[in-house]
Amino acid sequence: MLVRALSILLILSLGACSVSGLLPDWTSTDVAGPEPAYRFIIANALQPIVGDPAKAGTLEISSARRIDSLKGASWVVCIKAQKFALLPQYYAVFFQGGRIVDNRLSVLIDQCELQSYTAFNWAADANTPPAR
Repeated sequence: MLVRALSILLILSLGACSVSGLLPDWTSTDVAGPEPAYRFIIANALQPIVGDPAKAGTLEISSARRIDSLKGASWVVCIKAQKFALLPQYYAVFFQGGRIVDNRLSVLIDQCELQSYTAFNWAADANTPPAR
């Protein structure tokens, strides 16, 4: 009985070592990468984020902020869509390694309502690739 318990304990402890490589490194800046050319990237991927951009109303965009999330270090950019006099809708777009990894309607933890925004001419930004 004692041998069986010790062998199970050994198997479980060795199994934990193999799983550690699957967990993201929340402190590494390599996961997030450098600040992305977010205006160009979002302008070319706007349809899945806000739906039809022509019907979304006036769009504004925040600057990129580095955050630590469950998926590791990321950059988040917020988009504010204002249609008529209704309350604005906020969207959060997450980047890792220079590409969009997630987007959603903003939730409280994204803090999109607290950000500063500038006008977002998505049609012009979609045709202006970042300088290399």
